[in-house]
Amino acid sequence: MAVKDKQQIMAITASIFIAFILWLYVMGEKNPVLVRTIEDIPVTLYNTENIARSNLVMLPEQTFTINLTVKGRALDVFKVTKDDFKVEADMGGYLKRGDNNIPVEIRRKPQGIEVVSEGIFPYIRVKLDNLVSKAFPVNINITGIPKQGYDNLKPVVKPSEILVVGPEEYINKVNYVEGRVDITGAFSDISNSIVVKPYDRERKQVLNVETDPRYVDVFVSIKSAKQVPIKVVTKNSLPKGKTIKSINLSEPNIYILGDLNVLNNIKQIETKPIDLQNINQTTSIQVELNIPKGIYLKNKENSILVELAVENIIQKEIKLPISIQNQNGEYVYSPSSEEVNLLIRGSESQVNQIDLNQFIAVLDVSELSEGEFTLPIKIIKPEQFEIVSNEPEKIKIKISKR
Repeated sequence: MAVKDKQQIMAITASIFIAFILWLYVMGEKNPVLVRTIEDIPVTLYNTENIARSNLVMLPEQTFTINLTVKGRALDVFKVTKDDFKVEADMGGYLKRGDNNIPVEIRRKPQGIEVVSEGIFPYIRVKLDNLVSKAFPVNINITGIPKQGYDNLKPVVKPSEILVVGPEEYINKVNYVEGRVDITGAFSDISNSIVVKPYDRERKQVLNVETDPRYVDVFVSIKSAKQVPIKVVTKNSLPKGKTIKSINLSEPNIYILGDLNVLNNIKQIETKPIDLQNINQTTSIQVELNIPKGIYLKNKENSILVELAVENIIQKEIKLPISIQNQNGEYVYSPSSEEVNLLIRGSESQVNQIDLNQFIAVLDVSELSEGEFTLPIKIIKPEQFEIVSNEPEKIKIKISKR
């Protein structure tokens, strides 16, 4: 069985060898005409300046190749490669946005080789788009943190606006242009020329467009910085019968920058005066800040929202027991009245929540001995309340031995 298989293999090998010898004979002696397709032959574009003259631009990621069917003697055809051809396409004709079918011209081909057109002249498809430009303000992204005790002012950029140029399809994706400046550890001013790049709404860089100019000059001022409170300044008085319950600020403190010798003298930032004379109810007012010379605000927002909570002033009658202080145990004290009527005045919210334990009516008998006396009543009260009247103002007291 093994001998039979070996004989079959030898027969097949001999057949192949004989066929190859015959093929060499035919190719060498007869050299017949053959047809073959050469693939991926590169195409060179010329007169490309006409694209820009037509206010168009070539879309990216395009490669231009063609396949050519050639005919010739077998030995010549089998030697042909794509590098043996020079193929060009003329962009000097009419062009439009979208697909443009551009005929190709075969400038060079191997000798003895014929290109078979098969009735269709070869062409390439060139995709063009409108060449547009759009102006965008330059945004500067500050990264990093300066040295402790320092901060940066808003960057100054020149030019503040640039053009983004390219295919309309890509320009429509641009949402903003941005350059980046790193201020890590900075304690003095920074001046740089930086690249700006276009980005879409998802903060991804838009490729295949150009910025004009490509670079912008950026100046970042670095100053000493600290936080101070804001003081609300008022002028004139509220209408009669009104009082300020509270003053609330949208930002109670403010971050200020400046040279250290100036900054050390600033303890607070005042507002421009608020005129109270026409305010008769709770009001919110946008008020400018009074910024001293040499002091800067980081965001340049030099105003805050101030809420003035205004309420009515009301009066209320209360009764207090009279307390006799500094008594001598050898005497008996008999006042003509044991309580006093007070008429107090204050803001409506405070009067309505009054705590009588905070009010004391006092007779001081520390230096008195036996006899009858008329003494003033001393009223001890919280400072936010005003005593309009007290009845009586004085009382008689009889002091006698036990």
